[in-house]
Order: sequence, then structure tokens, then C-alpha cells
Amino acid sequence: MRPKTVAILLAIFICIAMGMVLVAKHRGGEQKGKSVGIHLFSDLPADKVREIDIRGVDFHVSLIKKADIWTVKEHFGYMADFSQVSDLVEKLKSANTGQSFKADKDVLKRLMLMEPDDPGAKEDEKGRVLVFKDGQGRIIKKIIFGKAMGQGNGAGFPVGQYIRFSNDENVYLIDQYLTLLTQGPREWIRLEIVNVRPLDIRRIAGYKEKASPVYVIAKEKEGKAFKLQKEPSGKKIDEKLLKRIKDGLNYLRIEDVVDPSKDTSSFGISDKSYVEYELFNGTVYRVYPSKKCDKDACYMKISVLYNGSDKRLSMEAERLDRRLNPWTYKISKWRHGSFFLP
Repeated sequence: MRPKTVAILLAIFICIAMGMVLVAKHRGGEQKGKSVGIHLFSDLPADKVREIDIRGVDFHVSLIKKADIWTVKEHFGYMADFSQVSDLVEKLKSANTGQSFKADKDVLKRLMLMEPDDPGAKEDEKGRVLVFKDGQGRIIKKIIFGKAMGQGNGAGFPVGQYIRFSNDENVYLIDQYLTLLTQGPREWIRLEIVNVRPLDIRRIAGYKEKASPVYVIAKEKEGKAFKLQKEPSGKKIDEKLLKRIKDGLNYLRIEDVVDPSKDTSSFGISDKSYVEYELFNGTVYRVYPSKKCDKDACYMKISVLYNGSDKRLSMEAERLDRRLNPWTYKISKWRHGSFFLP
């Protein structure tokens, strides 16, 4: 073949190839414009949501908003961790769509997008359902979350997840993997219940079945160090114990709450034995530790009151007391030792 003929054929081939690339890019751009970059939940009316139901094959969580507090129905109606509820909504609203396509039933099964209670699906074909409801129990959105999109060969944290809306054959791949949807009821409860800095405490006193305290630790004024004003008989409060006592309410975390229907008389919690923390602003916390502990944990109750004339602080103390007082808390033995009663 002559060189001139080869050059002509090569030029024709290049033109055809370039045309095919341009067509492919055009089609790809059209497809991408339809499926990529869509925020599926940007219109979620978070202010109207009063109930969030999460259901998997082996668990069910109902988060219900009562007044201004989110609660966990399956955990005795105890308050939920609001930061987790907020995080769930924010992650959904920011989720970006990377791909969308129509799928038949076989594809839905492979992507684990069948409903958890579907009798015609195997366990590894079922996903997790997330339902948002309003105050009248009406469904705002119902989404099924399926198989995760990994970083390759199942290694690393998932970078996305397949989802679909109920009764919709369209499947979407979003750029979020919501680990919160794998949590059971206990993982949704609020564990940090109080956070009082030692800097804000004016006086700490321990009471044990008597009107007068068995020990008193106090500051002369704000910014000063704690001083032992009254020492308990038969027990010395050294620097190590003093630090534990004054840090008792600092990032106070619980292990769990006790079922309100359970008889707690065996815990030995008395309303006359407590450690009282009085703050400079007049707020007073009283912690009632249990006399007995189980093998793994101890128990306590807590109340809040206010000694002062500030109406705002008085209302805040009442609100905290309503939230904290009804519950018996399970706490670690180490934390229990901070509420010292000799």
C-alpha cells in the first residue's frame, strides 16, 4: 500500500475515532446531568418531623419528639442523644447522588434493597428502613438503605450506599454511608447527662441520713482553690479523693438507665444520703449514690434545684430536674466513687 493511501486511511480513522469520543462524551454528559449531583433529601421538612423509625431485620428503633426532647421509645422513653438525631438529618440532607437507575426485583435483592419484613426475601437481601413521620403519624418520607459501596474488595470504610424510596423502582447511589442506621435502641440514648466545671462550684457537702453534712469542701470566692472546711470522722480526704469529688459532675456519663418498672429498693438509694454541689449562680445538684453495687456497675439518682432570685435560672433548674429526676442511672464503679459518702 502506498504511503499516501496509508496517510489518507489513518486520517479517516482519526476523524471517526474523534467523532465517537465526542458522541460518548455528549451522551455521558446527558446521563450525568440526570443522575449525578442531586440532593434527594434537600426538601426534608426537619421542623415537621416528630418521629423517626429505623427498622432492620433484627432491631427496631423509634425516636419520638416530646415537647423539645427526643426520646427512645424502646428504651423506656429515655431521652435520645440529640447530636445523633441532628447528625442523621444533616447527613441525609447533604447526601449527593452519584448514580441512578431502574432495577427489577432481582437487582433489588442483590443490592439488599428489600424491606426487612418482606417474607419473599432472604435475610441477606433485606435492607434497613428509615421512616420520617409528622405529629399525626403521617409518613413524610420512607427510604430503604441497602448494600454499601466499598473502596475496593470490601476493604476500608464504605464510601456510599444504595437506596430507594418505598414503592419506587428507581435505585440511587449516594455518597454517604449512615452507620447510625445500624444502631440499636441503647446506642441512641444520651449518655452524658450533666457537665459542671469545678470552676463553677462554690461548695460541696456530703449528707448521710442527717440534717448536717458529714463533710464540707468550699471556696472562699470564685477563682480560689477548694478547701476542706469540715472533715468526715474516721476518713481523711486527701488530694486524690478531693479531685475526684470536685470532678464528680464534670462530663458525667452514665452506662445506662434502669427500667422504671423495676424495683430499685435493693440499690439502697436514700433521699437523705447525697452529695450536694452548689454553684456560684445558685443552682444546686444533688447526687444520691447507691449503697450497693452489682458486679459491673453502681446506681444513682440526681435532682436539681435553685437557691436564688433569677427567674431564668430558676426555670432552667426546673427543666433540668424534670429531665433528670425521674430516672435511676447505672454508672461505672469508678464514677460512683466520686460521690463520696464515708
